Order: sequence, then structure tokens, then C-alpha cells
Amino acid sequence: MAAKKKTATKKVSKKTVKKKLAKEIRLDFIPSEMLLKRNSDDKLGMILSKVKKNIIVVLEEALTPQEEADLIHQAMVEIDSKDFFGIEFYRMGHRDAGLLQKLSNFLTKRKSGITIVGPTRMVEAIKKEPDHISVFARVGG
Repeated sequence: MAAKKKTATKKVSKKTVKKKLAKEIRLDFIPSEMLLKRNSDDKLGMILSKVKKNIIVVLEEALTPQEEADLIHQAMVEIDSKDFFGIEFYRMGHRDAGLLQKLSNFLTKRKSGITIVGPTRMVEAIKKEPDHISVFARVGG
């Protein structure tokens, strides 16, 4: 009879998982189809909820100027000195669109462009280069 090989398994506590996650940078890419299903308040609540969990959010559409103002206001209200210091964001696209693109966006209810939102603790800089956007972030925050 062959002997069974014993393997040691280690239970991982939730605290250990949180410590591991703090050493990673997480990006969530949110497609415009998902954003279309939400009203403005739900969309901003979802974004802020993720950012407060140290997740950098990349939206497949540009926020409207009113949504940007509301997001900044919500973030300012929720800032606390222990866990949440605020947000950094960059929007690219909705002012750069041509007439044909604007008409297409109006008909499909999409806002062309992208928006990047992240926690101030992690996002050191977001820079627009001539041919790309660079996000400089640090682990953990």
C-alpha cells in the first residue's frame, strides 16, 4: 500500500490577505456599457467606493464637467486623516471630439474619452504625453 503524501496547508487570515493587497496596485477598468446603466449619483458612488479601497479606476468614458465637480465635492466631504486623503483624477476626451464624434456620442449617449481616478495616497502624478497618458503610482499609500 502506497503511503499518502501529506501536505501542509496554512490558513490565511483576512489580515494577512489585507497586508498582501496593500503591496499591490489594483486598476479597475470600467466599460462605458456598465456606466450607461447607472445614474450619475450611482456612478460617482461606485467610483468613490473603489478609490477609498485604494483602487485606481479607469473609466471608458469622460465624466461630464458636472460629474467631475460632484465627484470632487463628495471626495472633499469624505476626507478623513486616517484612511482617505482625497482623489487625483485626469479626464481626456470630451472637449477634444470633433463634430461627427459629438453627434455620434449624442445619439449613442456615450461620452468619448477616458477618466482616471485614484487615491491621493497612491497616485503621485498623471501626465498627458503627446501620444499617451502616464500614471505614476506608489504601492500601498
